[in-house]
Amino acid sequence: MKNNNKNFLIIILFSVLFSVEGIAQETMRFSLKEALVYALENNYDIINAATDVEIARKKVKENLAIGLPQISGKIGYNNNLVLPTTLLPGEVVGQPGKDVEVQFGTQHNANWGAELSQLIFSGTYLVGVMAARAYVDVVESSFEKSEIGIKNTIAKSYYPVIILQENKKVFDSTLLSLNNMLYETEAYHKSGFIEDTDVDQLKLLISDMETTITNINNQLQIATNMLKYQLGLDANVKIEVTDKMDDLLAAVDREFLLDSKFDYSHHVDYKILKGQRELSSLQLKLNQSEYWPSLVGFYSYNQSAFRDEFNFFTDNKWYNSQVLGFQLDVPILSSGNRKFKVQQAKLELEKMNVSEHQLQQGLSLRIKTVKADFNNAYLIYMNRKMSVGNAEKIYQKTEIKYKEGLSTSLDLSQTYNQFLNSQISYLTSILDLLIKKADLEKELTKVDY
Repeated sequence: MKNNNKNFLIIILFSVLFSVEGIAQETMRFSLKEALVYALENNYDIINAATDVEIARKKVKENLAIGLPQISGKIGYNNNLVLPTTLLPGEVVGQPGKDVEVQFGTQHNANWGAELSQLIFSGTYLVGVMAARAYVDVVESSFEKSEIGIKNTIAKSYYPVIILQENKKVFDSTLLSLNNMLYETEAYHKSGFIEDTDVDQLKLLISDMETTITNINNQLQIATNMLKYQLGLDANVKIEVTDKMDDLLAAVDREFLLDSKFDYSHHVDYKILKGQRELSSLQLKLNQSEYWPSLVGFYSYNQSAFRDEFNFFTDNKWYNSQVLGFQLDVPILSSGNRKFKVQQAKLELEKMNVSEHQLQQGLSLRIKTVKADFNNAYLIYMNRKMSVGNAEKIYQKTEIKYKEGLSTSLDLSQTYNQFLNSQISYLTSILDLLIKKADLEKELTKVDY
């Protein structure tokens, strides 16, 4: 019975271990849309950008708290190990002509109290709160820019994986065809119908193809790891991209992208600049507010006790005091300090006006450049698409002629290299087109105010 229980426990243990291993090796599958959604929650830069927004919001609350009631408490205790000695004229105590040593005070003194203060008016405080809120807007705009940027980054990391997989698929198929051809060629060679140079030529083509596929596999691994990093995934996690190259190409709407109207005022960079300009304006107001007076009200309550023995927790008397008051601080003379601060803030605001015009021109030029790059990439893609089709037809016809003995291995090698280069150029043009599309979509992304 004990052995049966032991065997049962072993089976359960192995089941759990294999179950855990299965979970650990589970593959995560992503379409491009799913990758974008996942990255917006897990990308390292996005997480930090979201944290910056929370920090800015906490900063607003910190500044608001300065204008709310402030209460502080204090407790003090002194043990006068040796009381201070004072000399009194003898006439005071009936001993004329002789100073008398006198000690005043008690050995044990204690006090406690509390103070309430309230900021009634401060221009610096009011402007500071507005500046903190404006800073939140700038940080939130920066967060929006991070989201737009990470979408672009994920797309540009996702596309190479798709293209390399397609590359590998084509070249794996070509390698299989070459191996079949080699098998037939070796059979013909053994029968004496062809020379050994034909066999060697095919082996050389196969060796080159195997090297190419190995290189593609390495590039695919690197591209996959980069995508994992951008998604915020551990390098050991297995992932799989599910979109197909044809589907991605079908989503390229050339006319729509080229005809899309661009409004620089809805660009995220302009939104950030507008927020920074608001901060500059508030900085000017903050410096000007230093000319204004500030008013604070306060109330304090204190109790003190004086003992020759340490017996503060008895019913002996404590003496209290209370103070109610206001403090008005009026700036009078700063020897030009405030004046020059204001002048600097005005100059900074003028710089922001120049920066706004500069950004407007820069964005207009950028969108024209990005559209031109996209259109050029599209035209190159269409050209490569036609070229690869022709190269494939030539290679297939040469392959048939070779099998029929109507062309040489040298002809096959030349058309093979032509097809290989055309295929690589074609897939490279697709990758470039998709990347240029992502860049254009990034610039056309509109933000709300």
